[in-house]
Amino acid sequence: MHILSTNIINYKKIRVRVINFISKNKGIIVPFLFILFYVLFYFLIDFSTQSLVAHDEGLYARRARLIGSSDNWFSFPFPSPHHKTIGSYWFIALSIKLFGNSELALRLPSILASFLCLFSSYLIALKITNKKAALISLFSLSSMPLWIQYSRYASPDLPFVLSILLVILFFLKSLDTSHYIRKYTYILSSGLFISISFFIRSYMAFVPLIGLSPFFFYHLYSKENIFKITFFCGILIGSIPTCLNLYFSFQKFGIIGITSLFDFARKQAIGDFGFNNLLLIPFNFLYLTFPIGLLLVIILVFTKPNCVIKFPLLIYCYPILSLLILLSMSTSYPHYYLFLLPSLSILLAVHLTSISFRFNFSRLSISCFLLSFIIVIISIFLFIFLNHKGSITNYSYGNNLIVYIVFSFLLLSYITSIRFLYDIRKLSSNLINFFYNIVVPQYISLSLLFNFGILGNPNFNTKLFLRDKDVSSIISSNTIYLFGVDSKIQTLLSYYLPSSKVVKSFNEISKYKYLITSDINILDKINDKLLFKSIKKFDNQFLLMNIRK
Repeated sequence: MHILSTNIINYKKIRVRVINFISKNKGIIVPFLFILFYVLFYFLIDFSTQSLVAHDEGLYARRARLIGSSDNWFSFPFPSPHHKTIGSYWFIALSIKLFGNSELALRLPSILASFLCLFSSYLIALKITNKKAALISLFSLSSMPLWIQYSRYASPDLPFVLSILLVILFFLKSLDTSHYIRKYTYILSSGLFISISFFIRSYMAFVPLIGLSPFFFYHLYSKENIFKITFFCGILIGSIPTCLNLYFSFQKFGIIGITSLFDFARKQAIGDFGFNNLLLIPFNFLYLTFPIGLLLVIILVFTKPNCVIKFPLLIYCYPILSLLILLSMSTSYPHYYLFLLPSLSILLAVHLTSISFRFNFSRLSISCFLLSFIIVIISIFLFIFLNHKGSITNYSYGNNLIVYIVFSFLLLSYITSIRFLYDIRKLSSNLINFFYNIVVPQYISLSLLFNFGILGNPNFNTKLFLRDKDVSSIISSNTIYLFGVDSKIQTLLSYYLPSSKVVKSFNEISKYKYLITSDINILDKINDKLLFKSIKKFDNQFLLMNIRK
């Protein structure tokens, strides 16, 4: 009995010590747990369920591997001039060098860049607003479908966004500090990342930089000359990799090695204006930023901030000017808008934390709009769940349990969020609770769906085909020739099968032992001549073996 009471006393002492330790170090422990939470959902990935998206991921992967294997980091190892700066492939090539040829190596630069973007965006929001708004902006950014998708995508888009965010962050830090050395270190770093952003994404860097130019000029105008000179010195130093790239391109291809870069930019920016694309932009905006974009539109219409906005040129002018430039371009893809998402999240946070209603009917209107939105989403979820169970099974690649858990989790979050819309008198504070109740489950759910290949995995059948026992034994020790293969599949096979070669003439195929084709007509001709027999089929592709070799 004495031993039992002693154990109870010791347990209570340990418990008190643990509670005291947590309460004293709450400022360290809470952020640590928060970061751990985000890291888990960024890296908890089943890479056996991942496949590259053609064309872009396959092209970036293949080109980056060529650059890495050539060990020439400033000159393209391609037979013709290239329309991008070589920095577009640096991070992927370096990752392949360190971790080998895998989806993890290809996507690791985007995963890391995305995580650093969230941290940088949080620090920028902290400079502009307060901790509460900065946290809202972080959750906003991390929950957007477009952001989650490209955080796991083999491309230079997220490293480019990180460069733009660092330009802004270091510029703000240079304005905020009075320490002499730090001030000039920050402004030098800001200029440095301006040039690095161009090296990573070439002409696309001009869009955010033009959008930022009023903010830059306004604050540089009142600064001393040494501050301005340091800023431009940073730009010059950062442009060294680009200059080396252009120099070697000129050495190898002549003047076309330089002009091809700007010709591509001109074609993208100037050309036939697509009104159909312009009409789709609002729908793409609502879908790719869901639900942040919708919340922002409702809040901007019915509310206004009741505090003094710091850096209005950065909060309002920068995204609006950049958006106008993107809309005026002849060609624009969703990932072109990625760099605007941090600004969108900060803008939402500013308005959500300092609400002042514009009209007498604003409170009721916001509640009605959001309630209608919730009812529509719940109805869509239930309709899909009840009427498309077969499709869910087909697209889940055997991960039905994860899909059902995610569906139930999201449905529950939308149902429980309705309670925050009843009390109209406290709507300003309830909107923040409503926001968290929606976006946190969405971040968790979409992350799981992407991490386990249920979303963002369009070429899983190609991976299954290559992992097939019979096929893998052949491709591991033989050269596979590609003839008449669909261009997207050819891009993927050129990466997954590094030794594969493309055959252009039908008359040459009789020389080769193993052939992959997707042209049924060609297959009939081959069968007529009794040259090949089919070993394996995936989708519309056929692996053939020459029976006369």
